[in-house]
Amino acid sequence: MSDKKSVFEKIKASFSGRKFRSGAYASVLSVVVIVILLVVNLIVTKMDIEFDLTASSKYSITQTTKDILKELNDDITIYYMVQQGYEMDELEKIAQQFDKLSNKVELVYKDPVLYPGFGSDLVDDEITQNSFIVVNNSNKRAKYVDYSDMIIQEFDYQYITYRTTGTDAEGKLTSAILYVTNEELPNVYVVQGHQVAEIPETFSEALDKMNVTMQTIDLLTVEKIPEDCDILYLNAPKADLNEEETKMIKDYLAAGGNMIIIVDYKSYGLTNVMSILDYYGIEMANGMVLEADRNMMMFNYPHYLLPKIQSHEITLKAVESSLPVYMPYSSGLVTADTKRSTLTISPLLSTSDSAYSKTNLQSDTVAKEDTDIDGPFYLGILSTDSYKGVTSNLMVFSSEFTFAQETSGYANNDLLAGTIGYLIGDTSTTVSIPAKTYGETFIYMTPRHSIIWGVISALGIPILIFVAGAVICLRRRKK
Repeated sequence: MSDKKSVFEKIKASFSGRKFRSGAYASVLSVVVIVILLVVNLIVTKMDIEFDLTASSKYSITQTTKDILKELNDDITIYYMVQQGYEMDELEKIAQQFDKLSNKVELVYKDPVLYPGFGSDLVDDEITQNSFIVVNNSNKRAKYVDYSDMIIQEFDYQYITYRTTGTDAEGKLTSAILYVTNEELPNVYVVQGHQVAEIPETFSEALDKMNVTMQTIDLLTVEKIPEDCDILYLNAPKADLNEEETKMIKDYLAAGGNMIIIVDYKSYGLTNVMSILDYYGIEMANGMVLEADRNMMMFNYPHYLLPKIQSHEITLKAVESSLPVYMPYSSGLVTADTKRSTLTISPLLSTSDSAYSKTNLQSDTVAKEDTDIDGPFYLGILSTDSYKGVTSNLMVFSSEFTFAQETSGYANNDLLAGTIGYLIGDTSTTVSIPAKTYGETFIYMTPRHSIIWGVISALGIPILIFVAGAVICLRRRKK
């Protein structure tokens, strides 16, 4: 009997011991945490709250698109043409964001198998799986966004197949909404001949996203520049204009036209091209600009320039992107000492004071020589002429690669959007949202940034850890 009593007392004691109290506390705490997680999960599910934790934010949309959706006045329907069960997450979730963030946008699913003829009265395109039709219900304008235009793929030679490396769903859908809500779309005429640089695909794609129509024009075959030309574009010519072409361009500008001229160090000897710049108070220095400030060059190459972005409506998007504008192989631009009083010149991109123009491109050294021209220089200038109520604009950039494939990963595309928007008088519609890529994201740092972060890593973090440890030790001693 006493043995049974002893066992009972041991069991009773175990429930009142320190270990039991600690275990009970841990169990109760675990139950409370689980209940809290269940309640939070229930609330999040009911309220349809989601967080995009992907590295490239591939399921989120940018603030630019959010701002456009806020300003919508027309009712927009986005038809998602997809067979049930074959939805693509990267496309569907982006489209759902449009529907969620604006009461003016409705996402409607249409199964092309169940409705094979749907959309034929809206667009002329052949409709494929996982594509969209964006329709303005007020003016009945519609635009088709094909699946293949939203998916970025690269060929994997290891597995002999294509793999998806990114999507452009947000950019294409935002562009489509701007297209159907703006009936008057701008025209850019690209000058042909004169050994101009080839228009890069990234430039054409950017204009397409901005809903800008790009056409070509041969000045030798026309009597005048068309009246519907909103912007005339001359891309790094290697051969000069003739007198008639030059007069045609000047007449177009005098009537209130807008022009973008891309030049580089090879353009210096083109007399008629230079006369157009000179007429707008802009001169070009001989040679190629080299930068002496290491914080304004790429990879320590003095001809890979990272100019200072000046404050202007044109450069606003580029500044907001927090990326540099990349201008390799540039020539130097300066304002003329004497110019017409009707001109207003606005520098957009500038070098450091220590930059110089290398006149002897065959030189064995990049160091400054006696024949080189002292800076600073501008690499982008806007010149506006206002005379008798007529305003014209000439925009000059001094690198052939200003809007090329090689510079598209920087703020150059934002600079292009700002330039086009300013010249047509509406920066709100010239939006070119970059595609989302799933690969590694590289961070560019100037030498100054490298030094700062190096000091923080080598000294700052160890000091912080030491201080935190000292504080903990002191607190423990006091206890």
